[in-house]
Amino acid sequence: MTSARGRRAARDALIGVAVWWLWMPLLAVLTRVVKHFLFGGFGQQDQSYLLLVERLFFPRGGPLDAAPLFWFWLAIGLGGTGVALGYVVEESGAGLRDWWVRLATAAVVLAVLGSLVRAGTGLWDDDKDAGRFYARSTVLDVPAGGAATPRSVLPVTEHSRPGDGARCDLVGTSDVPACVKTAPMPDFDFEARTASYAAATKALTDSAGLTSGVHLLNHSLHYLPGAAAGDGAAGDGSGGRPAAGVWTAVLDGSGEQPMEGVAVWDGGSNSVTSCAFGGDHAFDRAFGGTGAVSLRNLLAERFPDLVYSDQDIWGYCDGPDVRTARPVVVISVARQTGWKQRTVLAPAGVLVLKGSADGRPDLVHRPTAAPGDLPGAVYPASVVRSQIHEVQWLGGRGAKDDRGFGYDHTSAAANATNPGEFLLRSKADGHLYYVTPLVPRDSSSQLVVAFAVLQADRVGDGLNDLHVYVRADDAPSVNLDVLAGRMVSYLAQQTSISISAGEGGALQEIIPFGRDMWRGFVDFNGQTQDYIDLSGDATVTPNLVSLKGAITPPGAQPQPQPQPQPDPAATPTAPPTAPATAPAASGCGGDPAQLSDRQLADCIAELSRTLQGRLPAGG
Repeated sequence: MTSARGRRAARDALIGVAVWWLWMPLLAVLTRVVKHFLFGGFGQQDQSYLLLVERLFFPRGGPLDAAPLFWFWLAIGLGGTGVALGYVVEESGAGLRDWWVRLATAAVVLAVLGSLVRAGTGLWDDDKDAGRFYARSTVLDVPAGGAATPRSVLPVTEHSRPGDGARCDLVGTSDVPACVKTAPMPDFDFEARTASYAAATKALTDSAGLTSGVHLLNHSLHYLPGAAAGDGAAGDGSGGRPAAGVWTAVLDGSGEQPMEGVAVWDGGSNSVTSCAFGGDHAFDRAFGGTGAVSLRNLLAERFPDLVYSDQDIWGYCDGPDVRTARPVVVISVARQTGWKQRTVLAPAGVLVLKGSADGRPDLVHRPTAAPGDLPGAVYPASVVRSQIHEVQWLGGRGAKDDRGFGYDHTSAAANATNPGEFLLRSKADGHLYYVTPLVPRDSSSQLVVAFAVLQADRVGDGLNDLHVYVRADDAPSVNLDVLAGRMVSYLAQQTSISISAGEGGALQEIIPFGRDMWRGFVDFNGQTQDYIDLSGDATVTPNLVSLKGAITPPGAQPQPQPQPQPDPAATPTAPPTAPATAPAASGCGGDPAQLSDRQLADCIAELSRTLQGRLPAGG
């Protein structure tokens, strides 16, 4: 009787344990089947589900180094197995005196404890493991000489040992690898832009797209340095502009409307040009398309292991004449990679999208890209932001949590919409770099204490090195809010125009260039009218450059500039009996060759207004 009862109990327990263990995997498989077969063509669902399972359970593709959630599931499953074992022992009349009961109980208890320990360590090290991954390609560049080591980097340098002297002069002693290089801060000699991100957004949004259902793809606005030829040097009296870049954005479709092409703005004119898909270069998909028009679904089906952010999408017109050139869309992609007991995102090359005669997108994945292969950034900006964020781990958990070590993007009002990852071209080597001013991470200070610089025109062989150039404590202080105030004051002094800084204001953006030089953009009615160049240490005379002639505040006429007046004490007076001699004409009545560019522009504007006033009404 007891034996039969025990056999029944064992059978029931076995069925219960099987259900207990298998219901979750069976549900996962069923979900996968439904998403893959019943929703065929919706590649994003299929891709996102597989990536989710990999991220939550199997970062390395199997139980080896599984994620904490897998170990929690294993502990719960073993706990249920222990309950079933107790049921069998009770029903069969066996006790702890039986060797098999003691052995099975010990095995289950040890397995549960081991799973919980593995889950706990995985959770504790999860965020640190991300820091370890990105820290391998991070270099803290500390200036040589000066009064002392910069305070912002002390949590790393005060606990360090000598390095190899080549890549790293010092290495951190925490369990997160830190590399410190002692070298002078380079001259950030980058080509400056001539328009702000906000002005480019306004110009391209208002003037691009000729078809209903077409709109600017959000976050695809991209700056291509050096893509526009200049016609002189700004401010040199020639009236020209130096070689500059262009702003581009993808003209995306929606619903069943495919992508239209790529819009281009030179940053100075009022016109936006574009190159369109069509003819033997047609394109029947769109990022915002639905059903068979969805480009996102096609990319997910064709490249299920590649992911991207919208800020990593950009386009350009391949040809000398924009209007007849062929549009090309580029996506800097990343791959979800297993690392320790979690996943991280690593660069995985670029996707190059072109049209074809039958309209099917020509999709090519390039795992690597060298400088000059493409005119813009090939390294994902989203990965750069992750690398900057994880710098906080270079001193270990204690330095991060207790001392607030790390760097962050500025929250200055002028750069609220675009705080960093400025794509700039170096005048020294011609390469493209992401440049980001940084402030202390856990602080209210808005002093720029470091610059994050990473080469953007090369991708392949893992992460590119992120160089964090730390400024010396005795270097001239730079605060973007203070810089904005100086720029606003200088503009008011020179033009009698009062503006404000920040979102909704006229001063929209301040970016670094040159040696300790900063450029602020003055936007009126959504267009960059002027820019102001200032040095951080206030030792260089500010340079105010008007891109469109006289500065015009919203709804107002150009402000007349003060004309030089003769000094009465230095001007001889004619004798009363002598014939009156006409004084030399000055201002608009003077010699045009003696007038400055701004004075000439004011005179032309005044002449135009006078002429318009003489025209008959209704003409």
